Amino acid sequence: MKRNTKQAKVITEVIRSAGRPLTPLEIHQFASQNISQLGIATIYRHLKALSESMQVVGVDYPGQPPRYEWVDGKDKVHFTCRSCDKLYALADTTQDTPPAKVPKGFNVQGFEVMLYGVCPQCG
Repeated sequence: MKRNTKQAKVITEVIRSAGRPLTPLEIHQFASQNISQLGIATIYRHLKALSESMQVVGVDYPGQPPRYEWVDGKDKVHFTCRSCDKLYALADTTQDTPPAKVPKGFNVQGFEVMLYGVCPQCG
């Protein structure tokens, strides 16, 4: 049975309100502003529970730590800033069309789009 603790509420709110995928350390940093004695192990436990209940999804970016974002049912394209390494979720405008022509015999079941550049804060 899942407990609805103050820590769980704060961690959930940090992820939901972030507007971009966050690393566990970023989640810890933001949540610690409300709960000073919050341990990183608590973050990982709650991320595991939220992932298992399909409330958050991991976003992988090669060479970087995993990030997590709230599942809102919307497809997203991700943008990574090459200056600060932050990852942003953008609205998906691909209209479910793969960005490359697939050779005959291949069956596309999904795809990810990653954009690279500099964010407004670094730009």
